[in-house]
Amino acid sequence: MQIEPMPSDDGYRCWLNPSEQDLLVEYFSEEPRKQLAVELMLDGLRSEEVPRVATRDFRRLDGDEEAHKLRVREGKTGFRECPVSNDTKQKAVMLKNARGLTKEDPLVDVSARTVQRWIAGGNGTTGAVETLAEETGNDDWLHVTAHDLRRTWATSTYYGLSAPYSLEVIMQWGGWEDGDTFRSNYLGKEPDHLAVEMMDEAGLR
Repeated sequence: MQIEPMPSDDGYRCWLNPSEQDLLVEYFSEEPRKQLAVELMLDGLRSEEVPRVATRDFRRLDGDEEAHKLRVREGKTGFRECPVSNDTKQKAVMLKNARGLTKEDPLVDVSARTVQRWIAGGNGTTGAVETLAEETGNDDWLHVTAHDLRRTWATSTYYGLSAPYSLEVIMQWGGWEDGDTFRSNYLGKEPDHLAVEMMDEAGLR
């Protein structure tokens, strides 16, 4: 996990590595609604956007290979489409069917604050990060918030694309209008697993 202090406030910004992302998703393996919320945030959604997601919002892309984008209809910066994994789409459909919902019904029908508490706790509840800190012996988990999942997605996707248009595309997908805000508040150092590849390529390892 990479962490760094907030520039002006108490607390830290955190970026989860792929294994830690899997740990957080698996933590909610017995609670499909919470697990879907985690996956949606790891796909770039804000916590306040998660409770509005319905299966009608998933759009299959034109092409031979299966791929989907999620229509975020009332995002902070207006309408956008954000890529989501086929696994996320499948879990959304399974949750809809299991709960007897229509395609217009919200899949995670709770407040944004509740979604945030599922991750970081608060208001008398224990969040996933407290348990994961104890289980892994890594106290960095205690600094993780729901917003760090979106931050993780932004940085991993940026470095994963590795193309001249990376910044513009990710800002469209994630719903950012200002490049400086994205760079200063979301974009972290290259993830460790990519740093290893870069070091090998540069002959530094």
